[in-house]
Amino acid sequence: METFALESLRGEPQGHALSEAEAFYHNAERPVYPGRYERPLSYKQVLLDADAFFGKVMSEQPQNLQCGRGCSLCCHGLFEIGSGDVPVLAEGLAKLHPARRKRIVRRAQEIIDAFAHPNLRECSPEEKEEFFERTAGIPCPALSERGECEMYESRPLVCRTFGLPLREAERYVGDICELNFTEATDEEKMRAAWDLMSEDVLGPEDEYTIPEAIVLAARLLGAAEESGGARARSPALH
Repeated sequence: METFALESLRGEPQGHALSEAEAFYHNAERPVYPGRYERPLSYKQVLLDADAFFGKVMSEQPQNLQCGRGCSLCCHGLFEIGSGDVPVLAEGLAKLHPARRKRIVRRAQEIIDAFAHPNLRECSPEEKEEFFERTAGIPCPALSERGECEMYESRPLVCRTFGLPLREAERYVGDICELNFTEATDEEKMRAAWDLMSEDVLGPEDEYTIPEAIVLAARLLGAAEESGGARARSPALH
């Protein structure tokens, strides 16, 4: 299934009021923008475009970005990714050494079990918010002890753009990362802002967390190995 983007929903840190930019990652009812693309794009192309844009900002404004190896502030707390990220994660898992793959999947399942992970596709906005608050400090199952992503090449779209400011076409939305763009000019922020209109809003039926997607991806891989690509069922959630 072609999926052009995702609605991401981040856990709000305790005692922290959401900025407008952060609220975009919480809002499950973001408006749809018609006519975004002159031609259909594959999801992988959107991921490549996001990487290219982030690299351009890093090249032009290195003084405003603290992102780098070992910086993992954005790798803590659960949030929403899209269904299009599940096959990308599955491809990434398939490329890993079996021991590393098993470790990541085990971490993901432990998070699901320990925090009574709900089925996001059936949750109310209030139930989602409560769940993301409870898991605001949880490290991503793909995060190594060195603070590095063990599935970096297969990471979801939101992971590729987090750290950049956000905009909607010519309307500046705001900052996301508290470490970046702290002394940047308004012009620099606008040039570095990721355009949310480059994404396509997903419905509730397309929403997953990374741990949930990793467990599902692992089952998809297992089903493909056992039955030549038979469809795997979704992870058992609470």
